[in-house]
Amino acid sequence: MSQVSKPILALTAVLLLAAGGSPAGAADLGRYPVSEPLPPAPVGTAWSGFYIGGNLGAALDPYNLSIEDLSQDQDLSLKFSNDTELVGGVQAGYNWQMGSWVLGVEGDVDFSESVNYLASARGRLGWAVADWLFYGTGGVAFIDTDNGFSVVSTNNGSASFSSGSSDTGYVVGGGIDYKIGPNLSLGAEALYYGFGSETTRLRLGDEPFALEDDRDFTAVRARLNYHF
Repeated sequence: MSQVSKPILALTAVLLLAAGGSPAGAADLGRYPVSEPLPPAPVGTAWSGFYIGGNLGAALDPYNLSIEDLSQDQDLSLKFSNDTELVGGVQAGYNWQMGSWVLGVEGDVDFSESVNYLASARGRLGWAVADWLFYGTGGVAFIDTDNGFSVVSTNNGSASFSSGSSDTGYVVGGGIDYKIGPNLSLGAEALYYGFGSETTRLRLGDEPFALEDDRDFTAVRARLNYHF
């Protein structure tokens, strides 16, 4: 046997021993399962980008009028409608998503029977969980109203008045959005509007009175948005 063949035979023997001591042991290596790569982590719903949509809901008791009778007879009473009003309108905004955090801005405008417009410009901060987005919101609000009422006197009958005004206030609230499709989300939110109160002095005949108009109220509404 040549000098070259001896090292080759020695190397072959070592490999056979490492494989199980025999050629059959080397064949057994192919029986072990080969690990497969892990599946990619699931991708969460993307909320970043521009969106636009509509809303419909209710303003809960948007007017709270009270009368102070300044006459000597103390016989004045107030009649007005303080029912919940249907409100609806449009909104548009933009979201920036950073992991599960979603930061956004939104503007909206709504209308109802006695509200010429109810608008706001708000910031939003949310937390995304799968297809859900939970958020809080707050900002500046604007309102223009035209609300009629009547004052009744046992001596001078009744007279109709109007308490329409335009005001700037604040709005805070929160809501939930759910992605029902790649470009559509359905949601609900509750918003508290604060516009303060205003006192106006008026007269029914020769009887003076003061009218206080409290314009703080809550609105709840459903939302449908299209995401670009």
